[in-house]
Amino acid sequence: MRPNIFKFATSELSQDALICYVLDYYNDLFKDKYPLENKFARYVISEILEKIEIKNLEINSLEVKKQFMAIDILLILNDKIYIIIEDKTFTSERENQMNGYREKIIKHYQAKEENVYCIYYKTGDESYKNISLIQEGKNIRTFLREEIIEIFDKYEGSNIIFQDYLLNLKAIQNERDSFKSKDLRKDTFTWNEVIGFYNELDKAFVKLRSEGIMPKDIDFNWQYTANQKGGFMCYYFENVLNFDNYGYYLQLESNSIPEKTIQENLKFVFKVWSDNKDISLLYKGLDILTENYGDTIVKPSRFARGTWMTQAIIKDYLVINEIGVIDVYKTAINIVNWLESLRSLKSKLFDISRE
Repeated sequence: MRPNIFKFATSELSQDALICYVLDYYNDLFKDKYPLENKFARYVISEILEKIEIKNLEINSLEVKKQFMAIDILLILNDKIYIIIEDKTFTSERENQMNGYREKIIKHYQAKEENVYCIYYKTGDESYKNISLIQEGKNIRTFLREEIIEIFDKYEGSNIIFQDYLLNLKAIQNERDSFKSKDLRKDTFTWNEVIGFYNELDKAFVKLRSEGIMPKDIDFNWQYTANQKGGFMCYYFENVLNFDNYGYYLQLESNSIPEKTIQENLKFVFKVWSDNKDISLLYKGLDILTENYGDTIVKPSRFARGTWMTQAIIKDYLVINEIGVIDVYKTAINIVNWLESLRSLKSKLFDISRE
């Protein structure tokens, strides 16, 4: 396989340049000499317009600005429609970042508010929860990796830069998706496969919520969590049980140590949060959990005082089929059952604070 420039050009600035490079072919100057690149640039613009729900627009002028007023990419159509492209690879949007850019453009160009749009263009990975929060912003739309791959698959030419970009995105996607064929009877997930698994769990919980199986008030999200041991990827479920100064939630905690089994590397745990770091909650609550769940749970090697504390580890929650491959949907149902079961202990776990 030949070298791929995007194996080395991994920064957001490199991706900014690629997007501008693609869109620059929109110019009529390239219609005859580079017809396939010109056709593709026009297709990309049409996909952007469809995303922001602008129909039947005759484009008389298109200006592409890079790093303008700290904005990654700004598209100006017909001198009146402004499209901000916030480009991300493996980082996330800073709080209220795109709304701030919108205000800048409105003020600088004296633009009408309804003519300023934002595109969140993300080729890395981000949780469903975070993406949903971004999409709540005014006039903000998203292009995520799988959709971007579908778009670049439409390119019919031989431009090596276009091809390399698509191949690199497909390689990233394949790294994430490889967990779907991993035999977990004799292997474990890599770091990238854990992220792929979490992406698919997001989809499963969205489906279960639409089916009325996942409680609507339980939030699910995932992120990297740093600690002294090197950090881990956690998938957590909030609002399970909340009392005055403490509460209970469930969390997946992943590592990728080859010598360990998937159950050891992808632990599913009961967690307690406590405003005053009350470690006695762990001891008192563990008796109740053990009484209800028996040997399906196990105490961690030690209890540690903190704001967020592990109380018990759930065994054998993963659903693995006859060839050792994980069934994401059935595993998600299993997790929902644990969430609802924990909620059923509300009165018992509330009483321990009074002892």
